[in-house]
Amino acid sequence: EFDYRITAPMIDNDDCPTLFFGEMVFPWFADGDFAEVSGIGMKALAESLSQKEDWKPLYDADHMRMVLSSRSKAAAAVYYDDMYVDFDSCMKVTRRGGGPLEKCKVWITNEYQHSGLRDNGASIFEKLYGMATGSIRTP
Repeated sequence: EFDYRITAPMIDNDDCPTLFFGEMVFPWFADGDFAEVSGIGMKALAESLSQKEDWKPLYDADHMRMVLSSRSKAAAAVYYDDMYVDFDSCMKVTRRGGGPLEKCKVWITNEYQHSGLRDNGASIFEKLYGMATGSIRTP
């Protein structure tokens, strides 16, 4: 179970940064700030998920490569300063010469944060669509 006291001493350590967990659920959430949802089973669900060990791979890298090498085109926005999505992990997935999304055109920006689609979705979609279809040139 997550305990802030374990990561707190590491705050100034670049080798082991404290990671945000904005899209995760911990069992103790039901005891404090989110107690109102504990009655619908959130605590039990979080406990169950924390004990699960037979997770399947998050994505099928070979299938992603195959789809992008044949008939599909893709573009993605990667927010350099996104506090919820690790930049280096994004770059690993999209790296040229082996990443499962190596054929995906990537727009790296710090113009937006994690909420980019909510903040300016039409503009972002237009740029990504243009990149995917070739009307906006990318390196």
